[in-house]
Amino acid sequence: MKVVEIFNSIEGEGIRAGQPATFIRLAGCNLRCSYCDTAYALFGEDEPCVYEEMTINEIISKVNMKYKRVTLTGGEPLIHKDCRALIEKLIEKGCEVNIETNGAADITDIPRRGGLFFTIDYKLSSSGMTDKMIWNNFLNLKPHDVVKLVVGSDEDMAQTVEIVKKLKAIYDVMPHIFIGTVYGMYDAKKAVNEILSEEILSDARFQVQLHKIIWNPLERGV
Repeated sequence: MKVVEIFNSIEGEGIRAGQPATFIRLAGCNLRCSYCDTAYALFGEDEPCVYEEMTINEIISKVNMKYKRVTLTGGEPLIHKDCRALIEKLIEKGCEVNIETNGAADITDIPRRGGLFFTIDYKLSSSGMTDKMIWNNFLNLKPHDVVKLVVGSDEDMAQTVEIVKKLKAIYDVMPHIFIGTVYGMYDAKKAVNEILSEEILSDARFQVQLHKIIWNPLERGV
């Protein structure tokens, strides 16, 4: 597998924000979001990506078993053909696995057992990737999964409201809804005020990226 980095840190956002975890960042992505903050994990003709070829067992050996919390991220981890085998192995080891996925990779064939959950990103208009979303992914979520919406414009916020309405019409028990802003691009106070004023968002949680507050926003391995 093509591994960009493996490191221990706290979760910067989402349902485990602030908790220690081992991060496994895999190379490559099937999207090109306008605000991507991990461009170093992409590869293409104009995207030199530095990665190490590792076996599943080599990856597992780097996981901190004191935490037994793992976040698989990228890029997009689910485009790796061996990712499902890695997930199975992590679950066998008793790890709670958070799969950070971009909404444009099929999640429906991932085995739902152990402490596995998805943090799935619905790419809003400012990303330039909305048309790549696989809506069926968002119809197959569990109550412990997370839908992440990253707002970069007023249009994005209006779209967020509509997406949450659609999800609430489908689910008896909703997945967790987390709303954040594109770093340095949209006013966080404005987003919070929108959440407070929109009844449909009353159960949503606003989040900031803790790792960009604690460390330099461009620092890697944190």
